[in-house]
Amino acid sequence: MINRLPSWLFLISALFPASQLYANVESLCKEARFQPADNAWVGHYYLEGVMEVGSELLLEPDGKFKWYLTVGALDQYAEGTWWKNGTCIGLKAAPQYRQYLQIFPTRLELSEKDLNVTWPDGDQKGHYVLASH
Repeated sequence: MINRLPSWLFLISALFPASQLYANVESLCKEARFQPADNAWVGHYYLEGVMEVGSELLLEPDGKFKWYLTVGALDQYAEGTWWKNGTCIGLKAAPQYRQYLQIFPTRLELSEKDLNVTWPDGDQKGHYVLASH
């Protein structure tokens, strides 16, 4: 009988190669001062397009965010600040969360109402979709 890895472990390794699993990467969206006009992007978003991964993002009107991601037994949570700079949104996790993050978006590219995700390994998989009320 062949030992099988749990499917979630395979999924993590396929989505995020082990050598790239770290979250202390600076945002690929240059940090900018939060502007009131950025509030057009405020809202509650759900990740779509990445199988067996659940994630939500809340962009608040004061330039703060709350985020989580879960895949298999891995659960990630962070709060921090966000900003818009041109066609991207950057996220910066507060220091108390950074050391525990293994997977965290490095860039959110604006696309109409969606936010296309770039992960620490440079892959652009999935997008955050604004929740309908």
